[in-house]
Amino acid sequence: MNDMTEDCSEYVVTANEVLSGDTVFRTTDEKWVRGIDGAAVLKCEDTGFVALGEAQKDEHANIVMGAYLVEVSRESGAIRPVHIRERIRALGPTVRADLAQVAQGFSTSEVVDR
Repeated sequence: MNDMTEDCSEYVVTANEVLSGDTVFRTTDEKWVRGIDGAAVLKCEDTGFVALGEAQKDEHANIVMGAYLVEVSRESGAIRPVHIRERIRALGPTVRADLAQVAQGFSTSEVVDR
């Protein structure tokens, strides 16, 4: 029996769009969207690394830069980054609510609640 268990947290692939610098998320059809709610949620880290490898092709094509995995959870049906840094990236600035991208099910004040 293997004592090592696979990390089966959920992940999304994120990057920054080269032309705009905006935070973007990879979809199930291998496109990029600005809202985290459109992201493909990947079960387990191994699946995430496969998707990340595919996303890196878009880096080589200068579509996005800095692709990486973000751990997420689902709360009330919405995709929510687990870590505060990623919540801020997903929802926008914390100091100018007028610039924030309010994701489904979140208010801009939820970015700094923890």
